[in-house]
Amino acid sequence: MLSKTTARQRFSRYLGAAALTAAVAAPVAAALAASPSATTAQCPPGQTGVIYGCAPFCVEGKYLDTQTGLCMPIAPPPPPPAPRF
Repeated sequence: MLSKTTARQRFSRYLGAAALTAAVAAPVAAALAASPSATTAQCPPGQTGVIYGCAPFCVEGKYLDTQTGLCMPIAPPPPPPAPRF
């Protein structure tokens, strides 16, 4: 069985470890909360942030539908009007 002194020492160690963890975690949490927002917020609609700037979100021939978030095929242009004689 543990004596009271040993139990108090263990409790003091746990309390000290908890205080140290809180002292280290507080500045880290504050730094993460104050970090700037993602770079994608600075890109125009239809583009996403990449290492050195912005790039189209969808592959060529498709566009970003902002309502669904999906890349949709670009509709072909309408046929030219029929000639009038």
